[in-house]
Amino acid sequence: MALAVLELNDIALLLGDGTGTPSRSPGFATLTRDAVVTGAAALAQARLNPRQTISQFWLRLGTEPLHNARSHARHHADLAWAQLQQLAAAAGSPEQVILAVPGSFTREQLAVLLGIAQRASFRAVGLVDSALAAASTAQVAHSALHLDLQLHQCVLTRLVRDGDMLARERVHTVPGAGLLQLQERWAQLVTARFIQHSRFDPMHAAATEQQLYDRLPAWMAALEDGEDVHAELRNGTASYHAKLGIGEVLEAAQPVYAQIVDAVQRERQGAALLCSARLAPLPRLGRLLPETTRLPEDAAIRACLRHAAIIRCDDQALRFVTRLPAQPVPSGSVAPDPARPQASVNHAPAVVPSHLVLGARAWRLAPGCLYLHRDERANWQLSRRALDHATLVLSWEANAWWVSSVNGTTVQVDGVTLQRSLRVSAGT
Repeated sequence: MALAVLELNDIALLLGDGTGTPSRSPGFATLTRDAVVTGAAALAQARLNPRQTISQFWLRLGTEPLHNARSHARHHADLAWAQLQQLAAAAGSPEQVILAVPGSFTREQLAVLLGIAQRASFRAVGLVDSALAAASTAQVAHSALHLDLQLHQCVLTRLVRDGDMLARERVHTVPGAGLLQLQERWAQLVTARFIQHSRFDPMHAAATEQQLYDRLPAWMAALEDGEDVHAELRNGTASYHAKLGIGEVLEAAQPVYAQIVDAVQRERQGAALLCSARLAPLPRLGRLLPETTRLPEDAAIRACLRHAAIIRCDDQALRFVTRLPAQPVPSGSVAPDPARPQASVNHAPAVVPSHLVLGARAWRLAPGCLYLHRDERANWQLSRRALDHATLVLSWEANAWWVSSVNGTTVQVDGVTLQRSLRVSAGT
């Protein structure tokens, strides 16, 4: 496997190369005396060894010491590294990986992630917003709101169409509205029904509690269309049964569902609503969100592979891609961007530049980034590494070069103040 895409979401990290089903690894880690167990094996022990199992290391990715730190796991970053190593090995050890990261990651967490990737068995060659990548597989005429679910929160990403590009505009998170919060509410309901029907308390023993949480996703999925589901748990040779109705399941989920729906209504503002496949196991939530498009599970992976030439960067300091080519839509569905002059039919197509001339030196333009800054003598300099004092960045996207101002710098191009990314043609 030469090039693969890793989509980071703690419900299940996905790693795939576009052939077959992606490898999955839930964002759980169990600390043993000598090692770190991650993924499905850790999830299977979450209720058996609750004090040694951690599910927040991606949410709180960083170098803050763990309360039960070991020599082989000092902080959350060590747990994340262990999971990436184990997932990569299980998926066939890809050589190069594009990282698709949720917009909920802070700048500091992205830096930690890249530091982890430098110690991984694979080489990270690209960094892109995962919601943007997934949304780029759908037809977006004007704007879209991408809704995704994580273990401890949901993430809403607003995207806008800018000509033939789709760009991330803003990200909003809803803490406490994640999959685990819903599962805890449903587990309490299921427990009450087992006690009511058979005087059996599955929470009384760790083994039956683990069994309950293992079977909970299937029970909830059955209620997407069904009105009730018969739940069964085994304790030794005994078998216990309970009946769950859709009404009581929705009532238990209502506080979390209400947070998600309210956030969508505030952020949507007429945008098309795109939902990740991670919301599929939540019964009837889609009926509370009208006119929703559900994206395939591997949407982000397929988009990253399709646009690999744009996302990949040969520089050691990877740029975070927040613009990708948009899917074509029927003629007339996309309003022209008033900030960009429209091409005239009498004009020849723009010529893609091959070099950037600065002083007496010509820099060859190759896919990646060039950062423009001034040195201590106020002379203009170029660098292929991201610099804190950079003024402009030239980036290769959608088979074209774009110039953007950074760090709030006011820049004029051909006498016009640069307001957003500007496509660069030969002779500019």
